Amino acid sequence: MLETDNVKGMFWADQIAEKVSGRQVVNDSKTPSGRVHVGALRGVIIHDVIYRALKDAGRQAVFCYGNDDFDPMDSLPVYLPKEKYAQFMGMPLSEIPAPEGNGSYADYYFNEYREVFEKLGAKPKIYKMSELYKSGKLNDFIKTVLENADKIREIYKRVSGSEKPKDWLPFSVICEECGKIGTTRAFAFDGKKVKYKCEPAMVKWAKGCGHEGECSPFNGTGKGPWKIEWVLQWLNLGVTIEGAGKDHSTAGGAREVSDAIIRVVFKRDPPLEFPYEWFLVGGKKMSSSKGVGAFAKDVGGLLPQQLLRFLMTRFKPASAIDFTPEGDTLPRLFEDYDHAARVFFKKETDRDPDVSRIFALSQASEEKPKEMFLPSFPFVAAVIQVPGVDVKKVFEKHKGTPLTREEEKELKARAAFARVWLDKLAPEEAKLKILDKREAESQFKALSQAQKKALSEFAVFFEKNEDQNAQSAEIKRVCAENGIAIKDFFKAAYLLLIGREQGPRLLAFVNALDRELVVKRLEGIA
Repeated sequence: MLETDNVKGMFWADQIAEKVSGRQVVNDSKTPSGRVHVGALRGVIIHDVIYRALKDAGRQAVFCYGNDDFDPMDSLPVYLPKEKYAQFMGMPLSEIPAPEGNGSYADYYFNEYREVFEKLGAKPKIYKMSELYKSGKLNDFIKTVLENADKIREIYKRVSGSEKPKDWLPFSVICEECGKIGTTRAFAFDGKKVKYKCEPAMVKWAKGCGHEGECSPFNGTGKGPWKIEWVLQWLNLGVTIEGAGKDHSTAGGAREVSDAIIRVVFKRDPPLEFPYEWFLVGGKKMSSSKGVGAFAKDVGGLLPQQLLRFLMTRFKPASAIDFTPEGDTLPRLFEDYDHAARVFFKKETDRDPDVSRIFALSQASEEKPKEMFLPSFPFVAAVIQVPGVDVKKVFEKHKGTPLTREEEKELKARAAFARVWLDKLAPEEAKLKILDKREAESQFKALSQAQKKALSEFAVFFEKNEDQNAQSAEIKRVCAENGIAIKDFFKAAYLLLIGREQGPRLLAFVNALDRELVVKRLEGIA
């Protein structure tokens, strides 16, 4: 198991790239049992980051991703009609019709997931397990597995404590009568054919038809259990690096069983391993088939691609990520991303030496990032709530020069995400309303005389001067001359404009508003 904490000053993926040599095959896979949850994206992004780090280190590398579509349907998603899909329980996902349109159930959900991770910049070489089995490419490996069933039974018992019957074979046949693969038990192999029975009560989630028969185990008539199938993937692709969720990497877990099988039965070394923690949404682990948690497709519409990738990349694999989209999580994530960009372009510094590298690997494109103006997300969220405001003009003034085409595109994207955030996730204090005349007059009456005088003096200056540095200096001057704290000036200004003691950055905000309105409010004539 790889440790990624012992090379100081080097990003975790670069540590992996530093430790290996020769051609590298990075692999990951997913069973498309339903709409794929966002947690599964962590695996694909972690492996893609490693793949990019390998290439940056000059290694020859390929990233493969498997559609484990030959797995049986072992649970029915809550969002699918039971009357239509209950009949398919136990059948290979590749042989079940899609909920909509043509094609298979597996392809329908895998392609939905693939669309999301490709937008995040992960574009691995895709393979389908059903095709590998049917092509015959796994035949020799399957034969070796069946011929060494006794050794594999011993490994299961020794490593995981799972004791299999003496006639148990590590292979599941597709029943020739009912088409189910999750209900069959293979119990004899003569070198050419396996004998099997489709058991009515072997599993709780599907009922076998009771058929007994024999068939060749080759060319897609069945599959290995997934701990065996993992080994078959490694052997067929020549996998050298593959991580796994922490539940598979525990002592006696699936990864340890598969590692032992490839060593003992095939006399090969397993791929370099690194366990990774969960990606949680609101503290909950997610399930594709149970409909628990946020689906990858939905979260892909909530966060811009580089931000979601940034969230996945910045944490070491062994660190859990608990993403709670409500509240101020999204604005803080944008601010962290923008800070990382400024560090990358050497506009700011950070004590964490990995920040610049994290930003580079967070880009959907593999091209070197280009420097551009990034509008503050909290300020974007504030500005779009101002009636009649020209958002583009506000941010061109904020930048000091016209926005480029890419900057304008980024502004529009952030404004769109801000609207979703304000509508569904933002706390009440983020939702702004400019006070009407009566409300502003009431707030002005409650201010101290010193506050009123300081605001009025600043209003005269503000009316004729648009330079925010000069405005900041003027605020300090009027506060000093009128004997009030700067925080009390800000508090009074916010109360007159939005009826709260705090709000968006004041100078940027008032310069985004109608200047005449601001002057009147500050002078108390609303």
